[in-house]
Amino acid sequence: MSESYLTISLNEVLFYFTRAAFGVEAPIGLSEDFARANMWISENGFDPSLCSLKALDNLDSQASSLSIKFEKTKAGGHLFCPEEKLLSSLEASSSSVDWVEINSRVSELKISNVDSPFLVVSALGANKCNGLKVLWTDQDKNQFQVNLTDNEEWEVLSSSSNPIELSSNADVLISPLEIGDKSYKGKNVKKFKLAEEKLRVLHNGIKVEENWQAIYSYFSRCLVKSSAESRASGAGAGLVDTD
Repeated sequence: MSESYLTISLNEVLFYFTRAAFGVEAPIGLSEDFARANMWISENGFDPSLCSLKALDNLDSQASSLSIKFEKTKAGGHLFCPEEKLLSSLEASSSSVDWVEINSRVSELKISNVDSPFLVVSALGANKCNGLKVLWTDQDKNQFQVNLTDNEEWEVLSSSSNPIELSSNADVLISPLEIGDKSYKGKNVKKFKLAEEKLRVLHNGIKVEENWQAIYSYFSRCLVKSSAESRASGAGAGLVDTD
């Protein structure tokens, strides 16, 4: 792929990422949730293909699994994969949103061994789950805290300058956010204002870099190959406006 990277729209994120997830055999509901989370990632100025490709690769190679179990704990709840695999962030994301909404955001949720923690954050953000703190330490010992303050503002506090979207393989803890709660105060802090970032994206589009070709290859698995049989069954565009 050339150095002149592709620019896409939010609607194209929804279209391509839904089908990319379906291309690795994620159920259609999870695929749609995955795409909406990637729209939120895009609206905040990130390349959605960075952390999402890792999650798709893990499912495709069976390094991760959609299999998930829940158990109650004294502090709240615990989600984990019953297999000896990473828990796919596609499943962890949707399950964490369901848990937060049902439990009114008053207790903790631990999610064990998630492959792409930022996708969990993005699902919470996309579903307007605010007033939450999301904590994890990844496989490279980088610590992250995301404060989802409200529907318009959020911040990342981290122990290093490593990109949050590349953070992988971590136990994630979601809990209510207390005023002034900054576990990593004095470290790297980045604040986001969704309205400003989204306006910039609407004007300039979303740049997707070298990982886009791999995302597109997963999307392409959903395409029906052209043949006499496929055309006879209705695949493809019509020949005239009334088709």
